[in-house]
Amino acid sequence: MAAKIIPCGPYPDSNMTLMLFSEVSNAAEIRKCVMSGEFEAALLKTSMILEPFQVMVAANRAIHLNRINKMMTKNVHSEVLFSLSPSKNISDSFRKFGLADNDTSVLVVIVNDINGSTCQALKNRVKGQLTDIDNIGKYADLPMIKKVFKISETELSACSAVDAIVSRISSKEIVTV
Repeated sequence: MAAKIIPCGPYPDSNMTLMLFSEVSNAAEIRKCVMSGEFEAALLKTSMILEPFQVMVAANRAIHLNRINKMMTKNVHSEVLFSLSPSKNISDSFRKFGLADNDTSVLVVIVNDINGSTCQALKNRVKGQLTDIDNIGKYADLPMIKKVFKISETELSACSAVDAIVSRISSKEIVTV
């Protein structure tokens, strides 16, 4: 299974690489590698992701904020993680959407991995199975997602959960959940 490389809509010279790993046994080690700067990547908690589309929206938002120098976090990868959250609290966003030491699956997002070196280094380091990104929904914790995003059953009668999430990601500056 290969990584999925997706161009950034507004910026054709930018892209994002998505990789889904299951049966991960070294989440703490991978997290430390990213936090120490050994790898530049966003490590996402799979239980908070319904579809790759919500990650693509957050990554596009992070890339845009990076281009216009309006990021709230230190780098574009932490901005991807922060953009996924409806909260404006950075540490809360990292806690709810970032990889935890005991997680057994992870969605990796790498922005602008031009030569694929970061992707390859992560593949070599993660002790787990590279899985088709389209399987991300099977790891989702819908009750927790609905709670974090404050999605009501009434709202779900008018749109999908992913539509509700993407609306919140897109309007983060103007609407507080």
